[in-house]
Amino acid sequence: MTVANQARTPTPRGRPGQPKPRVDRDARAQAVLDAAVRVFAEKGLHNTTMQDIADRVCMAKILIYRLYPSRQALIDALFSDILGEIETIAAQPWRGYGSGMATLIGLGRARPALLLLLLREARGHPETLPWATACDTLLAGLAEPFVAPPAEASDELKAACAQAARTFMPFIVEACIAGIEDRDGMTDVARAQWFGAIVLAWRTATRTALGLPDAPEPYSLLNPLPHAF
Repeated sequence: MTVANQARTPTPRGRPGQPKPRVDRDARAQAVLDAAVRVFAEKGLHNTTMQDIADRVCMAKILIYRLYPSRQALIDALFSDILGEIETIAAQPWRGYGSGMATLIGLGRARPALLLLLLREARGHPETLPWATACDTLLAGLAEPFVAPPAEASDELKAACAQAARTFMPFIVEACIAGIEDRDGMTDVARAQWFGAIVLAWRTATRTALGLPDAPEPYSLLNPLPHAF
C-alpha cells in the first residue's frame, strides 16, 4: 500500500463491525408526550412552551419539531390518545347504573394528569377547545340513551331530549374530576352507587317532565349494547 493510499484510508470509529445504535422514533415520540403531560400539568396549557418540554425531556427543541411539527400537533397527539380511550369505554356494554362513572374514574386514575387536563383545562384555550368539545359531546352521548325519545317523536322533542343530556354533562365532568382526585369523601363502591342513583332519578324525572313514555333500560335500546352511565 502506498503512502497516498494510506492517507485515503478512513480511520475506524468505535469497535469495528459494530452498527450505529438506532434511535427508536416511537419511543422518543412517547417520551416527548409523557414529558409534555407533566409540564402542562405543572405550568398549565397556556404557559407551557415547547422549550419547557424540550428541557424536561432533555432533547433539543429541533428534534421535538421533527416528531411534532408544531405545538398544535403535539397537543392533538395527546388529546386524541386520551379521547380514544374514552371512546373505547363508550363502546363497551352497559353494566348497570354507576358503572360508566366507575370505569371513567379508573381511566383517570391510570392517566390522571392527561384526563384532568382534558376535563378541567382544555375548555379555556383555543388550541384545545375542539378536543374539550369532542369530549363533552361524547359524555353527553353516554347520557342520551336514558332519555331517548321514541322513533316517531317530533323534532322538537328529540331536540329537548338531546338538550337534557347536555345539561347533565357538566355534572358528569365534575363528579369524575372529584373521583379521580379522591376528594368526594366516598369509596369507589359508594360512589358508583351514589352516581347510579342520581342517574336513575334524573332519568325518571326527565322522562316525566318531557312526557316521554315508559321505555326499557338503556342497554336494550341499541344493538350492539351501548355503554352508559
